[in-house]
Amino acid sequence: MIKTYKVMLLPNNKQTTKLFECAGVARWAYNWALEQQQTKVKKVEKKLKRLQRKLSKKYELNKTHTQGGEYRYRKTKNIKKLELLVLKTYRRLKNIRRNYIHQITTSLARTKPEYVVMEDLNTCGMLKNRKLSKAIQEQVFREFKRQMEYKCAWNKIQFILADRYYPSSKTCSRCYSIKDKLSLAERTFICDDCGYEIDRDLNASINLQRYGKSIVQH
Repeated sequence: MIKTYKVMLLPNNKQTTKLFECAGVARWAYNWALEQQQTKVKKVEKKLKRLQRKLSKKYELNKTHTQGGEYRYRKTKNIKKLELLVLKTYRRLKNIRRNYIHQITTSLARTKPEYVVMEDLNTCGMLKNRKLSKAIQEQVFREFKRQMEYKCAWNKIQFILADRYYPSSKTCSRCYSIKDKLSLAERTFICDDCGYEIDRDLNASINLQRYGKSIVQH
C-alpha cells in the first residue's frame, strides 16, 4: 500500500523566498487554529455544563410522586430536545479531543525517531484520585497509545511499552539512585543522594529514553 509520494524540489532564489513566505503563513494559520481550538474546547465545556444543569432542572420540575413513594420523571418535548442537544455537544467535544490526539501522534511519528517509548500507566488506580480523575479521563490515554502504536508501525518505528513498575519518575537521571517516595505534588525532582534538581517530567523522559535504548541495543 502506497501512503505518500516524496518529491524533491530545486527552487531558485525567488521561489525559495516565496516558499518561506508560504511556510510562514501556514505556521501562523496553524498557531491561530490551535489557539481557537483550545478556546474548544473551553466554550464547548461551559456550554455542556450549562445544558446539563438546565436538563437536570427540567427533570426536577417534571417529576411525579407515586403512591409507592417513588419518583417518576416525565419526558416532555423540551426535555427530549435538551437531551439531543447535550448529546450533540458532548459528541462535538469528543471529536475535538480525538482530532487533537491525531494531530499530536502524527506530528510525533513524522519526526521518524528510531524508537518511541511509552509508559504503561495504571489508569484505573489514577482514576481513584478525585482531584485528577476528570483530567485523566479527558486525556484518553488508551486512544493516544493506540494511535501512537499503529502510526509507529506505519512509519517503521519501534514502539516500546515500558514496564508498569519501571520507576521512571523516582530514578535520578544523573546518578541512577531511586527515591523511596515521590508525591504527585512534587513537580521538581530532587535527588536524595547527589542533590540533582530537574523537572520531574524531563527526568522521567530521560530515564525512559535510556530504557528504550537498552532494549534496542539488545
